[in-house]
Order: sequence, then C-alpha cells, then structure tokens
Amino acid sequence: MIDSEPGLLRRTWDFFFPPAVSTLVEFRTFVSGEAAYLAQKTVIGYCRVKTMHDYEKLLTEAAFRDGLEVCRWEAYAGTLGDTLILTEGMLRPADERTRARLAAAVAALYPDLLDESCPPHRSDWQDRKEAFARRFALSRQAEPAQPDHVVEGTAALIHELAPIHDRLKRHDLEVILGDLRLHALAMHSAMLKRFRREALVRALAELPAANGAADAR
Repeated sequence: MIDSEPGLLRRTWDFFFPPAVSTLVEFRTFVSGEAAYLAQKTVIGYCRVKTMHDYEKLLTEAAFRDGLEVCRWEAYAGTLGDTLILTEGMLRPADERTRARLAAAVAALYPDLLDESCPPHRSDWQDRKEAFARRFALSRQAEPAQPDHVVEGTAALIHELAPIHDRLKRHDLEVILGDLRLHALAMHSAMLKRFRREALVRALAELPAANGAADAR
C-alpha cells in the first residue's frame, strides 16, 4: 500500500501531462511498454469476460495458467511488431536515404526487444523474427499503416491461442479485434501527443546499424 499512492499520482500526472518521447531510450521504453500493455490488456480482458466469476479459480489450474502465459507472450510478439510498423509509418521522412536508415533502425528493434525475454514454451523467437522481417519489408514500401488495421493478425492469433474451449470462442474474433483496435487507437493517439518527430527521426537515422543498412542498399 505504501507504493500505491506515488504510482497513482505518477499515472495521473502522466495522463494529463504525458512525457515526451524524443530519445532512443525513451523510444524503446515506449514501444516495449505499449506493446506489452496491448497484449496484456486484450488477452486478460477477453479471458476474464469469457470465464466471468470462474477466472480466479481457473488461475489455480496449471493448464489454464500455462495457456494464458503462452497467449500473452505470443500476443506480445504480435503487438510489438504492430507497434513498430505504426511508428515507422508515423515517423517516415520524405528523404529516401533518411527513410531507409530509419526503417533499418526500427526493424532492428524487433529482434532486440523480443530477445530481452524468452518464455518457457519457446527455445527462441526465430520464426517470429523472420515473419516480422518479411512483413516489415512490405509495410515500409506501402502507405503508412493505420492502427485499426495493423492489429488484425495479432487479434487472430489471440483468438487462436486464448485458453478457452473452441466451442465457446468460435464467434469471438470480432470481439477480440474490436478491443485490440481500441487499445491500438489509444496508443496511436499517445504517439501523436508524445513523439518529438524530428528528434526521433534524427536519433534513429544516426544509429550505426541504420547507416550500415542504408549504405548497403
């Protein structure tokens, strides 16, 4: 209880006066934090609604608890990719060379952030890294993604992996997608308020990895 008041005050202050995101450290923290929030909020929210009063009881069962963790982690791998694709589109500069450098830097964040943790059900994230690389290569050549569309694949993944019997979740894809879209729109709004675009573009485009990738083109 001692820590609850400062935490509440901090969240209240951040709500009314959202801190700027202008450095690489702040950018990494924003991306990973928002992606984790999207995954956690959607997965837990859906499972709570479907199980109602049985949710706490189900958490005592290993099969449900383990399934929930698998779903949360796989959803995070999805929302992390969604978030990075959104940020690339939002920050995308007009200059082609700077655009290539920024895209390379943003793409490199996916494996970097994903490798910060590896859950027990996985030995590595290699398949998700490869899938994101293919997806990102296409998205950066297209028009900037919109928050209500970019999360469609992740919603389908959550629908598939949520530890709820198939018979009970058969028609729930639109429910999950609707919830995830709301959270993605809120995140997009936070980006518009908090991102200091010129500073972030400059910081990302100046990364050594970004310059190396751009020079290799």
